[in-house]
Amino acid sequence: MGIFSFIKKIFSEPEKTEPTREKIAFSDIENFIKKKSNSIKTKEKDVISLIKEKINVFTGEIKEKIKILNSVDVESKEKNDKIKSATNEGRKKYIEFLEKFINNLENTNKTSLEKVTEEINSAFTRFNESSGKSYERATILIGKEMGNIKESLKNLSNELIVIFNENKETISTSKKLSLIESKFNEIKEAKEKSKIIDGEIAKITNKILDKGKETKEISEKISKMKKSEDYLENIEKENSIQIQEKELEKEIFNLKQLIDFKVLSNFFHIFEDKMAIVKLYRDDFINEFKKDNGNRILNLLNESKLNNENISNKMKQIQDKEQEIENSKSSIKKDETLPLSCELEKINEEVQGFVDEIGWAEKKNEKLKITQDEALRKIKEELGLMNVDLEENKD
Repeated sequence: MGIFSFIKKIFSEPEKTEPTREKIAFSDIENFIKKKSNSIKTKEKDVISLIKEKINVFTGEIKEKIKILNSVDVESKEKNDKIKSATNEGRKKYIEFLEKFINNLENTNKTSLEKVTEEINSAFTRFNESSGKSYERATILIGKEMGNIKESLKNLSNELIVIFNENKETISTSKKLSLIESKFNEIKEAKEKSKIIDGEIAKITNKILDKGKETKEISEKISKMKKSEDYLENIEKENSIQIQEKELEKEIFNLKQLIDFKVLSNFFHIFEDKMAIVKLYRDDFINEFKKDNGNRILNLLNESKLNNENISNKMKQIQDKEQEIENSKSSIKKDETLPLSCELEKINEEVQGFVDEIGWAEKKNEKLKITQDEALRKIKEELGLMNVDLEENKD
């Protein structure tokens, strides 16, 4: 029938001349939605009641016409059995589709005019698509009664089209209000989440401030300790040890100068393992000497009869210097600032963790701000279509 092609255009805005524009604050949106929605719902309720009345009248009328259609004696027609059979089958199927269509109309129970419109349109569409062939078969021998039913359907569709056309602005406004309410709730939810996040940021900030106080106290303790007599004495001893260790390296280097590595190499050149030791000491004497206090090179010198008084005296000087250094190290007291320094490092790691948490929280807030801005933009757009301007300050 094509009786509901108007559906696609039903939500288009009617042309208006110089509409009066209203202005509301963001804080008034909830009341605005409630007031407008109540008004729309009341109007929708009245329109839906009118539609149901039209449907009731139609169903009462069509049920009577179905009875008349059923009473038509096809067998008495002067036609062959094949045509009679096709007509009877067409009538039977058409009445089945028609009764299902009536049932769909009678069971339309939506409270939204838009949903009622969609359900009725769907019922008509399904009926038209399914009953076409059976209608054609039934009208072979039952033209008048089938035509009467078709006329009733056409009358109902025309009446409903008039009702829907007269109330398409109501449907459009209802859709706008639903969208505005949805976006308003998005903003409220985003603001609540943002408020919770702000609270978490405040808590974390307080933790950072507390850690800052701890850091200050520990730093002051360390500073005080570093001014103490024991600490300064330790520093002096450590500096002295560093000087002694440099002197020790000089003595070890001087020892190297006393060894004739060329003669030593010639002596052990056929002994691979011992020659390897000679090469290690020759190339990196100080480090190799420190590994074993020179025991390996001393053994080779003794074995090759290349050890002499000068070398022995230098070894004695080195050993005495090493012992002197060990004695100096044993006199150094434990650095009491080290545990506090470790504690400071741990606190700094905790603070960095807090800073990272704040960064993540702020990113969440940025996303929530984008959500709010987009929802607000949509609210302004829909209100604008209703001739309502939203004041800039949404807080």
